[in-house]
Amino acid sequence: MTAEDVEGVGALAQQRGRNVGAEDYARFLALEGARGFVLSRDGMLLGVGTVMRYFDHAFLGPILLRADADGLAIALLAQLVEAMQRDGVGTLEAEAGTAEEPILARMGFALVRRTLVLERQAGGRADATGTVRMEAHHLLDVGALDAAAVGYGRKEYLLALARELPAAARVVEREGDVVGYALLRRAPRGYALGPVVTRGADPDAAAALVRDALSAAAGAPVVILVPEESALLPALEREGFRPVGSLARMRAGPTPSAGGEATEWALGSRITG
Repeated sequence: MTAEDVEGVGALAQQRGRNVGAEDYARFLALEGARGFVLSRDGMLLGVGTVMRYFDHAFLGPILLRADADGLAIALLAQLVEAMQRDGVGTLEAEAGTAEEPILARMGFALVRRTLVLERQAGGRADATGTVRMEAHHLLDVGALDAAAVGYGRKEYLLALARELPAAARVVEREGDVVGYALLRRAPRGYALGPVVTRGADPDAAAALVRDALSAAAGAPVVILVPEESALLPALEREGFRPVGSLARMRAGPTPSAGGEATEWALGSRITG
């Protein structure tokens, strides 16, 4: 995938009802470690797959195909997996939809957990609760906190999100230390909220971050991806979020070495993890 493909990929995503667009894929391609594969015939885009590499870890994005090309999902996923194996990636993960889950299972991926897709419809508003805007001097702590939660570094991705919508990039500070952060980004239908990360298991800090990030959405629809058993779910329900779907977190290879010192309450996206 190149920058010239982005508009066509975004249009295909809209045709297939996905809440991602050209802007999401352009942001993705600008990141170090981002790779995309397109399938085309006679100049017509048939499908696209993406993979985001973070050092020894890689995250497979969702497969996107024309309605008359669904049978090509296996070929695209195989190409992505083989490319990462040739590059020496130790762990591959994905938030798989119903089409990808059985294919990845046959490729040796194991189910790690279910992830809920929640949406808050337009009209809800939230008042600020005391978090602060993420500034440049917070970024080192935010990156370290995030790596403790997920087991690998993705500071460049976090910085890209913070720059895109600065007013919605929030942190919680205690005694001068960053103990949580949340990011919000625009989507074709409203906004997407995540990642949301806190030090330890701190659902109160996570709820405050969610509420303040929502205040920047100005009542627009918001989608969030949350682990199925998350202690944050009651707070999200109070904010008006309701389940609209589910995904399967799948993994091939060793578990990333997150030390348990931090918790990822909400994911960034299916494209980047």
